[in-house]
Amino acid sequence: MHMQFDRRKLLVTLLALPAGCAIQPLRDLKIEAIAPPPGVPSIRQPALGQSWTYQKFNIYNGERLAVEREEVIALSPRIVIRRQTETGQVLPEEQQAKWGHVLREPVWDYVLNLEQPLAHWPETLALGATAMLNTHYLMDGGSYRYWINVHARVMAWERIQVPAGSFNTLRIEKFIRLQHQDFGRVETIRREVLWLAPEVGRWVARETRGDFKTTGLQGDSYGREDYLRWELSAWQ
Repeated sequence: MHMQFDRRKLLVTLLALPAGCAIQPLRDLKIEAIAPPPGVPSIRQPALGQSWTYQKFNIYNGERLAVEREEVIALSPRIVIRRQTETGQVLPEEQQAKWGHVLREPVWDYVLNLEQPLAHWPETLALGATAMLNTHYLMDGGSYRYWINVHARVMAWERIQVPAGSFNTLRIEKFIRLQHQDFGRVETIRREVLWLAPEVGRWVARETRGDFKTTGLQGDSYGREDYLRWELSAWQ
């Protein structure tokens, strides 16, 4: 799930496109800054059968990649969220130690099974609140421990429009550095943005992207991972 960045190949590809044809990136989200609500927002807690349906997009070219449905199927000893596409493809499940604290993160190029729970959002949902994590993760079926460092910060209150409607949300940004299973990578940096809607109990939009550096006999090279967005289209 990564694409090597090669300016010469990209230029050749663009020149080969028919006249009037161009790659169009995904349109921006409709976002409006709003004032924080009074008091501390209450996050809707999980219950069996709760579900969220998201449209998944490639931000680079605007392509809709899938429609994914997530459903809470267990609450103990872990919260388990089953995931599958509208075509019936089973996706890796998400698992949480408690609501908002993920132990099994399935949205990147491979599943991260974390040794300590990663907070999707800080405990205190005040502007400027932060959460940090230094831990290790394993891949499915693997025993090698890879390190990961995550820094999350509550940035702003924003009203955002997605296919499911308009929601008041907290924008939470994450900066992630990790050791990748591709040992040719000497650096991997990922950035993530969540728009958390307390009434929904989950994000109504999410964006992920990453950049990496590899080294070899011919020196260093740089690449980028997929740039993806999920937009909520239904929930219950």
